[in-house]
Amino acid sequence: MIGCLVACLSSAAADANVVLGGTRLIYPEGDREVTLSLANKGATPALVQSWMDDGHGDSTPENSAAPFLIMPPVTRIEAQASQTLRILFNGASLPQDHESLFWLNVLEIPPTSADARGKNNLLLAIQSRIKVFYRPRALAGSLHEAAQQLKWKMVKNGDRWQLVCTNSSPFHVSFATLVVAHSGGVLSDDSGAHMVAPGGRETFELKRASTTASAPKEGEVRFDYINDYGALKTLTATVE
Repeated sequence: MIGCLVACLSSAAADANVVLGGTRLIYPEGDREVTLSLANKGATPALVQSWMDDGHGDSTPENSAAPFLIMPPVTRIEAQASQTLRILFNGASLPQDHESLFWLNVLEIPPTSADARGKNNLLLAIQSRIKVFYRPRALAGSLHEAAQQLKWKMVKNGDRWQLVCTNSSPFHVSFATLVVAHSGGVLSDDSGAHMVAPGGRETFELKRASTTASAPKEGEVRFDYINDYGALKTLTATVE
């Protein structure tokens, strides 16, 4: 029954009635569980199915290998009501020297109206997906320190400038905006949110910024990183 719910409904870009109570979750090692609130802001009940995956966007509850159990996996949320998801780690062996990244999927399945039954109609299921970071207790430092310690370097690729970010920390660092002052101009990356994995490196394409408002100093990058609570925190760093 659960697999059929996922496979038989189409996803579409639309406004979701079910709102998640966060944009990310941190699962500290040793915690019995973490929770996420779901609120149905719509005028009709909604059926919600939830599962975890390890980064494969086409996962289903049946083929996901993520080491987590979600309670309840399927639930009905009445209009203007809420429900709490409980996420429990199953104790599987995970790396202890850096965070592990998983994804929580929440699929909202709209009800079929009484006058639509027996007729040909299209139901649109809306899937939300947020990051879940499993954080070993032995990790030194903090996410804020990791963001401060990022290394930035400008490189020339043909006639384009790129910004290379290196993360030597054990934390995933996500950020929303990048603005660089270089060679008397202001460059930015406007392709959306980014993340640099622990020990990873990412390269960002730069374009001339449409505005110089609040631009950093020459040779500096200004970026907004996303903290554990989903809030943006602004930092400035030197670019090599």
